[in-house]
Amino acid sequence: MSFQITFSQSKTISGDTTFWYKRHSELLKSLDSKDFEKSTDEFNFRFRNSSQVIEITKDGTKYSGTLTNFIYHTKKSNKYKYKTISNTIILSAEQSENIYDSIQKSKILDLPTDNRIEDWKNGADGITYFIEHSDKENYWLKKYWTPSAQDSIPEALIVLDLENNLSNALNLDEAYSLFKNTLPRRGCYTSGGMTITCYSSSSLRLGYSGATKLPLGFYASYSTDYVGKAKIEASASLRYNFDNSGHQHLNFQTSKWNIFLNNEQFLDFLVYNYQNRILNIDDAKTKFENHQIKYGLNLKNHIGVGLGLDFISPEVNKVGVHLFADKWFSKPNISATLTTSLFDNQINYKAELFKSFYFNNTFLRKGISLGIAYEDFTNYKDLYFSLRMTL
Repeated sequence: MSFQITFSQSKTISGDTTFWYKRHSELLKSLDSKDFEKSTDEFNFRFRNSSQVIEITKDGTKYSGTLTNFIYHTKKSNKYKYKTISNTIILSAEQSENIYDSIQKSKILDLPTDNRIEDWKNGADGITYFIEHSDKENYWLKKYWTPSAQDSIPEALIVLDLENNLSNALNLDEAYSLFKNTLPRRGCYTSGGMTITCYSSSSLRLGYSGATKLPLGFYASYSTDYVGKAKIEASASLRYNFDNSGHQHLNFQTSKWNIFLNNEQFLDFLVYNYQNRILNIDDAKTKFENHQIKYGLNLKNHIGVGLGLDFISPEVNKVGVHLFADKWFSKPNISATLTTSLFDNQINYKAELFKSFYFNNTFLRKGISLGIAYEDFTNYKDLYFSLRMTL
């Protein structure tokens, strides 16, 4: 259905259905675009695809224009309320005049909207182009669904030729790519079609950590791929176990991944781990500090291996070889980790198992994990257990 409406002291509006007119107007309002219905310019023209708007104005001998890139964004993947993010590039007078000449030569201004073109097909998928133009007395809104799917009918070729000319004149693909590169890597983005890109760039975990000899404690970790637009791909965690007698085990770890290698076969990582212990050994409080650093690879099939150094002080000053291996079993959602440090006359080791449960609701948005670990540190043996919630 097409329409033609005349308002008192307003322009005659011609073109597509009231449905498209309303939706298109709402988008333009969010982009702070010029209102062609109220404009007194000699000529206005607007071309829109799913992610860009080109606007050209001629008033007397003056030419002006803009290119606006836009995308829809939501902070959480399970939210359906999207915000429009955009940037606008001011075109030079020469660019604007050249595009104006191209429009005049293209016959696009004489083309009716697609539902008035014989044999023009419409569908649910594909891409829809919107054309607006106005003079001092009239305003037109037209739409063209997927001209490339119209079996080369003459009217479709006019739309495709115009789109190609605009793309070449303004480097539309490059302009949109540069715009997307400025977007923060968090939340979900869409151009309004079936494709949605979501970034799981950060993860916060909080929970309880305890042990048979150190029953009190907590665990917290945060990992992220991006901070704003900066790609850092790093994490930090803090685990603290203690009792009521002044004994403790503090464990701080920070890691960085994708340092040198990142492909389908493997990616690499670097980890620094600091531990501070005050332990009850032979009924005496004994203090230990550990500095561990290791470099490793995450291989295919969810296998990780690492190699590094372990330095123990101050009761004894030792440097040993630190080894790491883990395996993630995706079907039961279980991970197994083994770390060991080899010294001249001593072997320290820790074995851990974690079972993860994933949820799809607003309270437990990602899930929880249950863990158990056994550690032998300089013949001080303890059993650890934890409950962690991923937010």
